[in-house]
Amino acid sequence: MAVFLFFQNLVFFLASTLLQAAPGICAATTTSLTDISTAFSNAGIVPGVIPIFNPSGILDVVFTTQQAVNATPGTNLTVQQTVNEPQFFVTSDDSTAISAQFVVALFDPDAPTPQNTSLAQFRHLLGGGYRWSPNGGNSGILTNGSAALTEFVPPGPPPGSNPHRYMVLLFVQSEDFDSKAPSILNSSTPRTNFNVTAFSDVLGLGAPFAGTFFFTGPDTTISSSVSTTGTGAKPTGPSGSGAVLHHAQLGVAGVFASTLVYLLS
Repeated sequence: MAVFLFFQNLVFFLASTLLQAAPGICAATTTSLTDISTAFSNAGIVPGVIPIFNPSGILDVVFTTQQAVNATPGTNLTVQQTVNEPQFFVTSDDSTAISAQFVVALFDPDAPTPQNTSLAQFRHLLGGGYRWSPNGGNSGILTNGSAALTEFVPPGPPPGSNPHRYMVLLFVQSEDFDSKAPSILNSSTPRTNFNVTAFSDVLGLGAPFAGTFFFTGPDTTISSSVSTTGTGAKPTGPSGSGAVLHHAQLGVAGVFASTLVYLLS
């Protein structure tokens, strides 16, 4: 176990160093907190999804496939660009953040479509135990060695849908999160109809510490049709991307949503 943790921390350190050195990866850090709050309001996230957003830090969400892309507020990303679990970076002058643990929530408030949000919010990732490691300044990577409450599945808007907003919110973790959260949300909890505000209130997380959002539309390379009732076959994505699961499929009968898995080839 000690050897595993050593190599895990080494990988995180190397990834942090390379990504922060790469040009254009942390472009969001040049954006002010006011600009980010304004972007949330302009996108209808405040008050449509969360009641208030006054961040204390800037959250960079970096997806890496052939190249790294940063999901700055309002960025348009493809299904292919968001297929892998992202890494998270924080910039903040809040000195208390160094000793804090954080909770990360990535979810879709537009499932299955922006016009029909009957499955929203759809939970794509939720986990606690993230720690911030500033790299000699006020910016650094978030690392986490514990299992997520909800493992990552990538965006998968159904064919014909308008682009979805995908939100990533960072909360300061409450002291009793580890003991309380598994009884509220676990692997058997459907991913559909999640409510991030209610979840935060129950666990005493407070308002988000930081956040961002991006847009992703349907995968235009999918040739097979998808049943909106959730009973159709899983469509095949582009070579090397594995199976793409859509919100309507993941939401069938509610209780089966959490059992569907994204498989990488």
